[in-house]
Amino acid sequence: MALRICMLSLWLLAPILLSACGGDWSREAPSGEETLRYGDLVIIGGGLRADNAAVYQAILEGRSGDGPLCVIPTASAEPESSMESAVSRFDALGGPETALGVLLTVDNPEDAFLQEVEDQLRACSGFFFTGGVQTRIVQVFRPEAGDSPAFHALRERHRAGAVVSGSSAGAAIMTDPMTGGGSSAGALQDGIRWGEEDDGQGVILEKGLGFLDRAFVDQHFLARGRWGRLLVAVLAMDDRDFGMGIDENTALVVRGDSAWVLGESGVLFFDVRGASREEEGHGGSNVLLYLLGSGDGVDLKSGSVHPNATKAPLARTEEGFQGREMDLFDRWTLLHFLHEAATVPDSLFTFRQDGHLMEFRKGPGFEARAWEGEGVEGSPRGFFMGPMVLSVRRDGAS
Repeated sequence: MALRICMLSLWLLAPILLSACGGDWSREAPSGEETLRYGDLVIIGGGLRADNAAVYQAILEGRSGDGPLCVIPTASAEPESSMESAVSRFDALGGPETALGVLLTVDNPEDAFLQEVEDQLRACSGFFFTGGVQTRIVQVFRPEAGDSPAFHALRERHRAGAVVSGSSAGAAIMTDPMTGGGSSAGALQDGIRWGEEDDGQGVILEKGLGFLDRAFVDQHFLARGRWGRLLVAVLAMDDRDFGMGIDENTALVVRGDSAWVLGESGVLFFDVRGASREEEGHGGSNVLLYLLGSGDGVDLKSGSVHPNATKAPLARTEEGFQGREMDLFDRWTLLHFLHEAATVPDSLFTFRQDGHLMEFRKGPGFEARAWEGEGVEGSPRGFFMGPMVLSVRRDGAS
């Protein structure tokens, strides 16, 4: 047992130690013809606070080269102020001139085709995309007329080792396709919609920037009850095995095939490799669900999940589950449910909601762990739990 804990601790510390020593992990290029040193991805679920030093530090440690960390405010409705705010936060941590703003907006999309802008991006040691509306980023970097030189410069710098990071809208763009909008209830009712305006129905998928190809991500996750739309999206994709829902003030850091969580809240991890898609709807069954807290990791090649070995098992109660009237798509409700479910002796939890039957069952080897103290919304600090086996299907009784 001691050896297992030691090995888990080393696994979780390895990315941090490598970053501190200036190293990185190799990742094979898609062609298989050469090995490139892809940079880290720091994918933040939105609501990033100025005092979240761990996430900002992960971005700074992922830089490659002597150039500045370039802040790109394209998604913002007020790009100049958003850019200046982010630059000042990075400069406060890394020193003067650590960061540099690159003012690419929907008001000057032609600048993404300028040689001087391309050269500026090629000199960046890393990138940070601010929040706002993710489609604005795609409109500028990957317009319908064709990908811009600015986009190619971003991709090449990432392949050469530069970190790419972003919060909220800056997180959504990490995959291709990306989430463009929609609700959880609407996703279960109407499924996938491509490139349409967000009218609250279905889950809208659009072209993204595509830095992450192992999983599909969503943001503002537990805070806004978005697990239903992530589930529907990842079940509909033949080329994605995993869904990752990143909560606010929290980051998923990806290095090669390894990923780990930093920040205040957690990341919901869906494994759909063994799932069965619903024939007469948009749900499915036999989906594995985990909640990863700060310090927990996952291998995005094998799907194996690694809770931080320093967390203690969560205390159990003898009382049965009380929360069967929960609206699981309401703010924070899934987190509250998972916390309660982890502490009670019940193993099966059934809900009827929005015309669907939802079943959560504790899977083989289920465990719940946390550090001492309180985390977000009264949950345990660094809360980890799983696996649960999830089934969502149309409710014949409704």
